[in-house]
Amino acid sequence: MVQWRGRRRSTNVEDLRGRGTPRRTIRLGRGGGIKLKSGIGTIVLIAVVYFMGGDLGQILSLLLGGDAPVVSQHPRPTGPEGVGRPGGDTDAEFVSVILADTEETWGRIFRESGQRYPEPKLTLFPGAVNSACGYNTAAVGPFYCPPDQKVYLDLSFFQQLQQLGAPGDFAQAYVIGHEVGHHVQNVMGVLPAVAQQKQRLSQTGSNRLQVLVELQADCFAGIWAHHAQARRDLLEPGDLEEGLRAAASIGDDTLQARAGRAVRPESFTHGSSAQRVEWFRRGFDSGQVGACDTFAAAGVQLSGVDLKARAADGNGRDAVRLAYKKRQSDVLVRGEGVVLKILPDDLKGSRHQKFILDLGRRHTLLVAHNIDLADRVANLREGDTVYFAGEYEWNAQGGVLHWTHHDPAGRHPGGWLKHRGVTYR
Repeated sequence: MVQWRGRRRSTNVEDLRGRGTPRRTIRLGRGGGIKLKSGIGTIVLIAVVYFMGGDLGQILSLLLGGDAPVVSQHPRPTGPEGVGRPGGDTDAEFVSVILADTEETWGRIFRESGQRYPEPKLTLFPGAVNSACGYNTAAVGPFYCPPDQKVYLDLSFFQQLQQLGAPGDFAQAYVIGHEVGHHVQNVMGVLPAVAQQKQRLSQTGSNRLQVLVELQADCFAGIWAHHAQARRDLLEPGDLEEGLRAAASIGDDTLQARAGRAVRPESFTHGSSAQRVEWFRRGFDSGQVGACDTFAAAGVQLSGVDLKARAADGNGRDAVRLAYKKRQSDVLVRGEGVVLKILPDDLKGSRHQKFILDLGRRHTLLVAHNIDLADRVANLREGDTVYFAGEYEWNAQGGVLHWTHHDPAGRHPGGWLKHRGVTYR
């Protein structure tokens, strides 16, 4: 169970559940007024309608590119605040805490790259909602709207998620992490670049590009989970498995098969179950934005988007702890620490300046900086903050950071140290 109780709640949650449900007659189809948003909800639509006894023919026609008839929506009315709400305030508090935790993770990742993270709003709505992306009912599930930079969620979706075979609070947290991942994509310029590129593509090509968008959001959800565990011990044993089950349960192939339809990969808009699990796992294992370039992995180049330039890899202390736990070496890491102790220079062979960094939570890291290949870090004192990038080598004492400089032979990626505004390469 996610250890969320008693933690900070986000101030970016809007609760519309006590204000009644908007009513509107809409057209579901290519010529109509509703547009499917980026998010888990669009593909979950098939399974949700299936479980709720709806017309799968209309929904599949919409998702697979056909026209659908006009449907008059009459969402259920809601009572006063606190009456008839799915899950009640406990679920709302849970959502608020998870959103706050995503703010902590992405705020830190952006700060490490010298950027500001604009926090998204999350709107809880009952049955239907009007957003800057138009009118949507709860049937489409959670979604992110780029124009107003908001995540929209009807809490009844958590019940539907259980019906899909993904119970548990971390499965719910994964959904929030995925939608926030779309916000990160929007801030980084991924969503605008994709929208522009789709204009030149066929429906099949557009679907393929959308799959890469959704898989990257899964990977970003994994990055959040990585940092939530490594920095704040938010997860307990079994939570990761809940997230993986959630990712698997809402794969396009699984939902199409569950709906009794033939699996059509060309119609996929979110990816197969195996793909969703794979990319969520990549984000969780690495904690790095650079590991989530689904576009490069598929040989697709987005104009004007460089993930590594837009945000720091975000591995830092967490990647060191993970490498230490797994006894890994030759792992590229970057982050920051406080100088705990300055050691005498190592003058055997290549000369190295050596000092120990305190990374927090009882973890230290020995830095061995080659001063035959790079300048010595000047005026270094205990208590100073040092930012680093280099190769991690495991040992029982916490590990050593090597190659904090350029390798003339080109066998190792160049690293660096930064102290008091000066970068040493």
